Parts: sequence; structure tokens; C-alpha cells
Amino acid sequence: MDGRDEIIFTGEYKDFKLGVRYDLSGKSEGEVAAILSHLSETIEPHAFRFSGVDLEKIDAIVKISGGGIDAVCGFLEGTPPGVMKEALGKALPDPKLKPAAESYLLNRLLSKAGVLFKAKPEPVKGEEEKIEDFIGFIGKFGKWIAIKKLGVEKVADYEVSGILSGINHTIVNKSLDFAGLKRDDAAVQSAVGGKRRSFGNIAVALRAIAPKLDGTANDAYLVCKTLEALGYKPYASPEMLKDAHPDIKPPKVKGRKPKG
Repeated sequence: MDGRDEIIFTGEYKDFKLGVRYDLSGKSEGEVAAILSHLSETIEPHAFRFSGVDLEKIDAIVKISGGGIDAVCGFLEGTPPGVMKEALGKALPDPKLKPAAESYLLNRLLSKAGVLFKAKPEPVKGEEEKIEDFIGFIGKFGKWIAIKKLGVEKVADYEVSGILSGINHTIVNKSLDFAGLKRDDAAVQSAVGGKRRSFGNIAVALRAIAPKLDGTANDAYLVCKTLEALGYKPYASPEMLKDAHPDIKPPKVKGRKPKG
């Protein structure tokens, strides 16, 4: 790192190839949020694709009528738990990959309905970056620095999914930070309080926050954090792989380290 504010992604694996650099000099936090979210939109499909889940089988069941939260809730309320379980099961080569299938289903459902759950991306064109013999990410903006890297010699698909998911987790959350969104955590806790993890309760919680959604970028924080509070991440993250692949480590929880 030479101290410049920049974002760099480089990597190639099978048919996935991307080398891009964004100069962040003079950029506002909002502009950086949009660039990070755009990068997430670019790499996230490949994180899901290399996870091992049969994405086409999930795409086939995500059918909605209309748009917005009502369409999302209508799908969740109208799909019996048994039908949902069977459909997800058919997409899994390993039952332990169920969290990845759930994340992908929610990702596609929200996207099809036009419901924001990430900072709004902007199709910013970056500079071409040399493709290296590893998958790597460098992000630096002000005091924020993130570096992730994986050599791609003799790696398995799930390991590539793991590094891409780790990068995606970082940039999705950092873009939410930089976007300067309203953080109505009280509304999130009110919506999810006492509810166990289930697709049915996702609909109940989303119905609860619906009156607070105003169609602005602030909706992304409220929707994303409501789902996370129920135990679901609607974006590719390392947690979706750790049950099937314990060597994939989940991201560290923010906050103080426990005393040892």
C-alpha cells in the first residue's frame, strides 16, 4: 500500500476474470459507497455460483407478482414451508449448504421485487488492473483499510466462493457505512423481537417495517439489518459456507474482544 485512497480487485478462476482499480482521490463517502456496491454486484453472482448450490433450481421458484415489500411478503406467505424446504433441498448437493441457498433465494427475491438491501450501486468505470495469479482485494479510504487474498493454484470452487464471499461481506457492509443511511435500529429490534429464524417470520418482520420504508436509500439499511437480525444475510457471505466447509472462517464480529 502506498497510501493512496483506492479500490483494487484482481483475480481469475475458470471463466471468472476481473481486474479493476478505482482511484478514490477526492471522492466523497457516498461516491465510495456506490463504487463498493457496484463491485459487489459484479463479484457476488460468482460467489454464489461457485458455492456448489444449483442456482437455476432456486431461480425457477422465485416467482413474484408486482414489486416492493408486498411482493416479497406475498411470495413468502404464499409458499408453504414444506414446499420451500423441498425446493431448496433439490438445489443442494450437501444439506449443509442450506444457508447459501437461503441467502441466494432472498437475494434474488429482493432484487426481483426492486427492494433495496444494499447501498445503491453506480455503474462507475474503473481503470484496468493487471490480473494476478491470485484473487485479491485492496480497499483504502481514509482510515479504512481492507486486504484479502487467495492463491488460486489447486483450489476448490468453494474456496473461491469463500474469498469472493469474504470480499463481498466486507464491501456490502462498508458501503452501508459510507452511504450515510439513517440507522433505525429500534425499528429493526421491534420488528424481530422474540421471533425465531424462519421464512414465515421474515414476512412478519418485513410487514412490520413496511410503514417506515419510504423508497429512499435508507430502506436498504432497514431491510438488510432486519433480515440479519432474524439470522439471514441476503448477500453472499462466508457464513453461508461454514457449515459445509468449516475451513471457511466467518467474518469477525465488531466490538470489544472478550477478556481471556
